[in-house]
Formats: sequence, structure tokens, C-alpha cells
Amino acid sequence: MRVMKTKHISTGLFSFAVACVALFGALSPGNSVAAAYSLMSGDTQVVGAIIPLRTRYEDTLATVAEAQGLGWREVVDANPDVDPWLPGDGTVIDLPTKYILPSGPREGVVINVAEFRLYYYPPGGRMVVTFPVGLGRLDFPTPIVTTKVRTAVPNPSWHPGPTARREHAARGNPLPAVVPPGPDNPMGSMAIVLGIPSYFIHGTNQPFAVGQTASLGCIRMYNSHVETLAEMVRSGQSVRIVSEPYKVGWRDGELFVEVHEDIYGLAKPGELEELIRAAIAGRDVSVDWDSVKSAVEQKGGVPVRILATAPQSAAAGT
Repeated sequence: MRVMKTKHISTGLFSFAVACVALFGALSPGNSVAAAYSLMSGDTQVVGAIIPLRTRYEDTLATVAEAQGLGWREVVDANPDVDPWLPGDGTVIDLPTKYILPSGPREGVVINVAEFRLYYYPPGGRMVVTFPVGLGRLDFPTPIVTTKVRTAVPNPSWHPGPTARREHAARGNPLPAVVPPGPDNPMGSMAIVLGIPSYFIHGTNQPFAVGQTASLGCIRMYNSHVETLAEMVRSGQSVRIVSEPYKVGWRDGELFVEVHEDIYGLAKPGELEELIRAAIAGRDVSVDWDSVKSAVEQKGGVPVRILATAPQSAAAGT
């Protein structure tokens, strides 16, 4: 795979362009912009910041998400009081660009299906680059698995399987055996081949699908994003697909939780409380369990502070 020299990756506060693993550049709008964050230390757990944006008369949250390189669902979840189709001229919304990093090894590609988001850790351990993704439908879920990158294929042809052919035929739109590259190809401009048969990380001809469960199991990205990722990943790097609807992390002495919808129903009972108790073990702090309960109810998908400002029993539970 080629070394990327021209793609720009924005942090929202800082920006970088990839050149032999070093990233530098300038913030610019559009879904060609991904988010890259410096990991100041090996125990960095929370990155980024929530960014306010004032909408225009012609905006919807769908157009804002695509223009800002975010997924549909995360923008809607972060702004529950805003009409997604008529946010209104001058409405200030939150761009959900603050993240608790997923648990586990920080290497290669990590996809957290619960948050519709991919994290890439370049070699060296000093940076994380993150992109929104689309996932498999509830009846064809994206598999929770660890695999590897095999190769990348620009302008791929699509060989539709039996399910796709059957569904398209039922809609009166029968598919050929092979769909060539072009606007009718749902794989978009690039496909990253994985070590599990028939599953890819690929682009899309339907940008609105990024941030939704709309595929037959593959991971969809904006075309510009998957092209950027393909420039960065290396053959043989790990791809770890996880489901973490609950994430917990520290930053600057504050403890945060991030709660997402458990889209595939894989969470264990009491999982969030276990994560919180593990995070505060050995620390002289108290948890505001009402804030935890509110975060669980809202499922806003952004980090929420949960430490009590006054003494409170950490044994209260959720």
C-alpha cells in the first residue's frame, strides 16, 4: 500500500496530513476530513472536544453530518432536542467530536459497532485516527471478530451474493452477476479486503448510510475516508471489531462515561457499573450515580462527567 502524501486529517482543534506516518495540515470542511488525535501518553483515555456549530436555513442533520465527516446517527444522538430534518437557521448544535477510546490493544484498526466508529492506530502508538462507519443490518449484523487487513482494491467491482440478488429482484431491480465500478456500485471507490471471507471495509454510493445499519454486514465509509484509510493501513495489520456500548475513561482528573445504543443486543447486565467500579478502584472519589443514570437514559454518545462534586456513596449503584 502506498504512503499517503496528500490527504488531510483534522483533529477539530489541530490538523495533520499524512506523510510517512507524520500528520500535518489545516482544518477544512467536508467529509474528506477525518479526525486525528495525538496520544500524549500510553494511558490517554479521552480525546477531542465537543464543537458547537450554527446551522443554516438549508441544513439538515444529515447534510451537516456528511459535510463535517461525521455519521448520521451520532449527530442525531448528540442533539436530541433538535429536529433532524428542520434544525432551523441559526440553531447551535453540538458536533460529537469527543471520544473515550475503546478498550483493548491500541494497534491497527478497531471498530466499535455500538458507536458506528472506526479507530486506526498507526505504528508508533502516538496517534489515533477515527472515522464514522455504517454497519450491517440487524438481520445481517457486522460480525464481532478479530481479523487482519489483506489488501486494498481501488474502484472494486461488486459480485452480489444470493441475498442481494434476491432482494433486488423482489424490488424489480435485478442485479447482474458483476456490478462494475461506478455510481451504481455500493462498494464505492475503494475496498479494504479483510481476512474473513465476503466482508470488506469499503466506500459507498449512498453517503447517508454512514452511521446507519444498512449493509449486509460489511463496514461502509465515506469514499474519501476509506481512501485515506487504505493509504494508511498495511497488509497484515489487525482489525478488531468490538461492541462497546459503554465506555469509561479519565481525563484531567475527571471520570467520563460514554453511552450508546446496544444495537446488536450484546451488552451484559451490569456491564457499565462494573466498568465504573473498576475505573475508580483505589481512588478517593465518589460517583454521581444520577448522572450515570441520565447518561444511560439519554444514550447521547458523548462523554459525560460522572464524579460527584460533594461526598456521595460510591456504593449507591445504578
